[in-house]
Amino acid sequence: MNVIIVGGGIIGASTAYFLSKEGVSVKVLEKDPTYTDASFGRSCGGLRHQFLQEENILLGMYGSQFVKQFSSVNFVSNGYLMLFNEEQKAQQTKAVMNQGKCNAGSNTIDASFIQDVFPWINPEGLAMATYTNTGVEGWLDPYSLHTEFKKQAIAQGAKFIKQDVKSLDEVNSDIIIVTAGCWTGELLPDIPIKAQKHTVFNIKCPTHMPDMPLVADYTTGVYWRPEGHGYIVGSPNGRFDQEDLEPDWNDFDEDVWIPMAMRAPMFEQLKMENAWAGYYDTNVLDNNAVVGKHPKMDNVYLASGFTGRGLMQSPGIGRGLMELVTTGEYQSIDLSCFDPARVLNKEKRLEPYVI
Repeated sequence: MNVIIVGGGIIGASTAYFLSKEGVSVKVLEKDPTYTDASFGRSCGGLRHQFLQEENILLGMYGSQFVKQFSSVNFVSNGYLMLFNEEQKAQQTKAVMNQGKCNAGSNTIDASFIQDVFPWINPEGLAMATYTNTGVEGWLDPYSLHTEFKKQAIAQGAKFIKQDVKSLDEVNSDIIIVTAGCWTGELLPDIPIKAQKHTVFNIKCPTHMPDMPLVADYTTGVYWRPEGHGYIVGSPNGRFDQEDLEPDWNDFDEDVWIPMAMRAPMFEQLKMENAWAGYYDTNVLDNNAVVGKHPKMDNVYLASGFTGRGLMQSPGIGRGLMELVTTGEYQSIDLSCFDPARVLNKEKRLEPYVI
């Protein structure tokens, strides 16, 4: 069996790793081997278990477990702290139940007790929080994971080739797997994936807490975590139809700094030092991944639409695609809920993923 993967980012490299490990002949075609605009390299590198959808929970769990086997990948296990208001409480309570069924390791705390555990959080407007503190969630350098996947795939016989594929008609192989991220629509125009730009700011603050978890405030959409001697903080604003990756600098004061300082008063004094922007490959139907065999093309598979979760889900997606291609079915995590047929038929089977 010969497999050609179109797109050599984190999903393509993971898929190449798992397929080549099984002895499959793999070629990865990538238009930009520097990965300058690739989503994974511009991400914050988070790996978490805290999701609503069971399959997303299991993919997160496998991802954080898997990266620990790569000795060259440094995993910062500070955990995640996620904050919710009264309107969001019912859905998050359901999510915590699903996480419990999967033994995901998350904890729940009522708003009235949040400061007992996280004294630097202002609980105003909060109803509950969920968090992990056992080293199961955290973050890593995105390039380190991609490099490890690619290095080991090449050692197992995979070939990475610079080639800008404009049409699948140019590709001749037993199996074609499209892992082109935001550019999926150029090859598969019936798959509703669009590039959504997000900006992340680098800040410095007099109070530095290197052991702070990644904090995601769902009441405002702002998230932040320690990075070096400062912090990185994500804007809540995602924008489609952007022609470049220039950061949206105007987001900082009103949409980032004010809600961040309200939630954690230590950030009332800070300095914004820099910023970058990256694309989410967004499935505009329900913001969940699109993974599996294309229902209208006999030898074409795809994995895209991760909406900011590509890096953390890449180990499980790569393994799942390997299982589907080599055996005809999923062996580990059943990913059939992400079947491309649902987006072609505009079926909203999954609850929309928000952040």
